[in-house]
Amino acid sequence: MSTRRIKPGAAVTVPVTLTARELISPSFVRLTVTGEALADYRPMGADQWFRLFLPTEGAGGSAEPKTLPDMSIRSMAAYTLTPPSRRPLIRNYTTAGYRPADPAAGRATAELDFDVYVDDSHSGPGLTWAREAAIGSPAAILDEGRLYAPPVGSTAELLVGDESALPAIAGILDQAPPALSGLVVVEVRDPRDIRDLPRPVGVEVVWKQRGDDDEPGARATDEVRRRGAPVDLTYAYLAGPSSMVTGLRRFLVRECGVAKDIVTFTGYWR
Repeated sequence: MSTRRIKPGAAVTVPVTLTARELISPSFVRLTVTGEALADYRPMGADQWFRLFLPTEGAGGSAEPKTLPDMSIRSMAAYTLTPPSRRPLIRNYTTAGYRPADPAAGRATAELDFDVYVDDSHSGPGLTWAREAAIGSPAAILDEGRLYAPPVGSTAELLVGDESALPAIAGILDQAPPALSGLVVVEVRDPRDIRDLPRPVGVEVVWKQRGDDDEPGARATDEVRRRGAPVDLTYAYLAGPSSMVTGLRRFLVRECGVAKDIVTFTGYWR
């Protein structure tokens, strides 16, 4: 991961409760959580992300969950020092929406939305929770701020990702200045996950469908290599499989002459 980050001034774990689940496309489910302490959440826009702390199974595989998240865990440093038997499960997600409390609108407490990629090509306890956790299930979040950090006055950008990066790219485009230009390449396996992404008129969005035998990220990589870096590129944001983001960073820097310090990259998995 690149070291470019915009962190919140102070972040602690915040208890939340799952209140809604909505399938927004074949491979994405939108979850909504709420909690009184969410009133202190400070929206930063773009690809603001958080760590979601989830209860794990009780000792011996008991169906009864432990009383987790452990709210004595105030940071990731504290988490690493916590005995494994008391550690909650952690997954990372991008904020899709935030609504402060508004009793007149029927919101007694603040609400936060996030989208989870739940395609059948991968599995795990986090995805099981996203699909099956009962409404009312407890969790906690730890705000981690933003990775997207273009230079002031950035005018031409390249955004590349797969499904894992789609929520982040959607947030970035939604907050983009109207004068921004550039290229966005998003790779998906299921074409039904293609969606309209509100964006500045000068930004082109290209969707690439991945075949069953394709390496994740390969179609997006091929598209960028075919086109090259956008003219007068001022910033690049690469997110997805580690092989894709590291390969594209090398291509941009070594073959296109892009400065390293204007490329933010993060590998979601290897």
